[in-house]
Amino acid sequence: MATRRTVFIFNLVFSIFFLINAIAIGGGLTLYPQKWSLLFLAAVLGNTVWLLIPFMVKRRYGPRLRLIRAFLNPFWVSWILFIFLYSIFMLITWLAWLLTAKSWGTTFEAFALVPSNIYLTVLSMIYLIGLLQSLFAVKLEKIKVFIRKLPAEFAGYKIAMVCDLHVGLFSRSDRLRQFMLLAGQNHPDLMAVCGDFTDDDAHYIPKLLKGLNALDPRIPVVGVLGNHDYYANPQKSLDYLKDSRLKIFLNEGMEIKRGSSAIWLAGVGDYAASRFGEWGSMAPDFDKALAGKPASMPAVLMCHQPRGFKDSIKHHVDLTLSGHTHGGQFGFKWLHWSLAKPFLKYDMGLFEEEGCQLYVSSGTGFWALPVRFGLSPEVTLIELQPADA
Repeated sequence: MATRRTVFIFNLVFSIFFLINAIAIGGGLTLYPQKWSLLFLAAVLGNTVWLLIPFMVKRRYGPRLRLIRAFLNPFWVSWILFIFLYSIFMLITWLAWLLTAKSWGTTFEAFALVPSNIYLTVLSMIYLIGLLQSLFAVKLEKIKVFIRKLPAEFAGYKIAMVCDLHVGLFSRSDRLRQFMLLAGQNHPDLMAVCGDFTDDDAHYIPKLLKGLNALDPRIPVVGVLGNHDYYANPQKSLDYLKDSRLKIFLNEGMEIKRGSSAIWLAGVGDYAASRFGEWGSMAPDFDKALAGKPASMPAVLMCHQPRGFKDSIKHHVDLTLSGHTHGGQFGFKWLHWSLAKPFLKYDMGLFEEEGCQLYVSSGTGFWALPVRFGLSPEVTLIELQPADA
């Protein structure tokens, strides 16, 4: 049954991508016949990575595959986004032509050329701005979180947070240092790295650890694994991180003390573990992470995916820190909207339900495509305060 389901899903996905490839390429050749060679090259580069998926799924990474994937992945994702958006545009334009201009004797080419030029220009501008924003900009997001029963000694306690760094071949060491230096300039009491350390490949963990060296050595660094760390083989990631500065919380917790008072810091595994039988024991276990916590002690819990907030509410966790969404790498915080919002209840920002709070970072890095339009890479500084202050 599982095999049939896998075959069905594969055939469905293949059919959808074949269809939108056909629509986008066909439309492009109709409107821009002189560009056929460029369209052909883009289609080849954009679809070649599909041939590598069986190797990547089985995590058969070697130096050659790692290099090929790093170079082709941006073409792949760019092409998928382009054909998806352009095929929608072509279908809408074709319907508009059928309902209006065809009866006037206007050809489809004459009707669609100018709108297509405008559409492609807008997409190109978004891509360029998003590329510059992703590679060079950075924003410090300062958040105050008010927690009931927070001990007075922890008023003003600061947690710096980065997530979704997706460190890979093209990640610049000076860029990682920039993120850490920005976090360190605000003198945090704790640094949290909330998952997706690398882009599906534990080979780049040392580059991440080198970036962490920019932080004051007195600042403790903690973190949890993200779904891409599981795709990369979580055991390899944990082996790289063993005895490093970055302490991983895998369904565990501990007290953080200030004077005679304390709060509970915990972290859980990622839901991606359930997709791999061998890593099932690394799936989120909130009971285990909160075991030993006194009932009246406030808790801060790291969970890479915001879907864990439901379990946090059940366990009365005061503050959950998450990432994962990247804000869809397209959005506007001042409008409280991101591309992830139509698909996810908790897309980015601070949420509160039943006396529990969740902060979802819009991400510090990017996945596959170095574009973050409207959402500069985020370094978060969370300041805890008593709710009655």
